[in-house]
Amino acid sequence: MDGRGWHVEVKALEQAARGISESVRDQDSFELRELCGDTSLYGHGGLHAALMNFCTRWSEGLDYLNDDAQDIADSLGRVAQKYRETDQAAARTLPDPAVQAVDD
Repeated sequence: MDGRGWHVEVKALEQAARGISESVRDQDSFELRELCGDTSLYGHGGLHAALMNFCTRWSEGLDYLNDDAQDIADSLGRVAQKYRETDQAAARTLPDPAVQAVDD
């Protein structure tokens, strides 16, 4: 889609939105909180607790990033849809010059 001084690849917007959403879905099933294992693996309860705290906070941070990424994907999808709707509306209002050429 083109305008004065700009060009938009609507399919690229849609692909980006799908790609981001897929990445978010892939990450949603991965919990760092479960990475630590049992306390006995570390030989020290304090070390295990520190690692558990780190993994939990890291996982929470990833959750925030995933939320933001999904918001971006949703926005890209809505923008692509609006570009398509606007292009279709414009196409309906413009006459097709080929029709007159064929009628002549």
